[in-house]
Formats: sequence, structure tokens, C-alpha cells
Amino acid sequence: MALPSFATAADLAAVMQAPVDADAAAVALASASAVIRKWARQDISLVVDDVVRLRVIDCEALVLPQRPVVSVSDVRVGSLVLSDWVLSGDRLLRAGGWHRLPGTTSYPGAGLVQVTYTHGEEDPAVARAVCLDLASSTMANPSMLRQEAIDDYSRTFASESLGVGSLSETHKELLADYRRRVGTLGLR
Repeated sequence: MALPSFATAADLAAVMQAPVDADAAAVALASASAVIRKWARQDISLVVDDVVRLRVIDCEALVLPQRPVVSVSDVRVGSLVLSDWVLSGDRLLRAGGWHRLPGTTSYPGAGLVQVTYTHGEEDPAVARAVCLDLASSTMANPSMLRQEAIDDYSRTFASESLGVGSLSETHKELLADYRRRVGTLGLR
């Protein structure tokens, strides 16, 4: 599933206060969005009715891999639909734990639970701000120059890393709430 960029070419043009090439902007924004998602280990954008199969590892809680969790619409093991769970943040809890199914002593097969849920944010403002910062750096210095000069005109860039799409420590601090640290193993 291809996720959208966190910002548009029009957003980038507004930030740069100049017209931008639509194709170049699309590539810069998609790249910046991918860098953010990879670091955060999260989709971040709103995804409706995502289906994930999770192996029961912790008997107390089943941790959903993407957050924030908006809602859960279906939980099942094989053809058995479970309704005795409670959503708490990004965790599904059951009164008897996840170690067995109702009326049985254990899970059949590999102990996989299929969950259909909605997660992410419709308008992730922080992710958009970082995306625009990375993309505008890339667009301003696509050749990754340290300095350029023509006759008596000279321009020096603040850092050699401009244009490479790297997250700074400030970016990482801004995105820290999105980052997944540990979680349940997801199988697709």
C-alpha cells in the first residue's frame, strides 16, 4: 500500500516562497516522507481498516504495531470472531489473557490473531513540518554543494548534509512521539 506524502507541492512552494517543479517536488516530498516513516517505524498517516496478523507473545496484552490506534473493528483467530477484548491505547486486552480461546485450553496452530483496525492521523502536522523542512533543503541544494560561486556572486550552504534528506537531532526530537520502540511482531 502506497502511503501519501505528508505535504503537497503547493505546501512546498509556500514554504520555499517560490514556484517549484511539480515532479521534483513530488520526489523530494515522497523521499522525505519515507525517511520519516523509516525512522519512526510507523505509517503515521491515517489508514482505515488495516488488517494485520499478530502472533500471541505476551499473554496479557496484544500490542498493535501502528499507532495511534483510532478504532478496532474485528478481532479473530481463524474463523472464530472474538468480542471479549478491550482497547487500551495501542493494546488489546482480554480478561482471561491471550493465552487461550473461549472454550479451549490453547490456540490452534501458530497462535495468530487477525486484527482489523484504523490507525494514524488524518493531518499529522509535525510530520508535515519535518517533511517540508527536509524537502525544501533538498530542493534548495539538490547537488549537495557546500559552496558555489559565479564571478563576484558566492553562496555558501550551512551544512554539507543539505539535500541528502537526513533527519537532524531536532527533527528526531519533534518526531519522537511517533516512534515505535517495541511491539508485537506483525506478519503479513
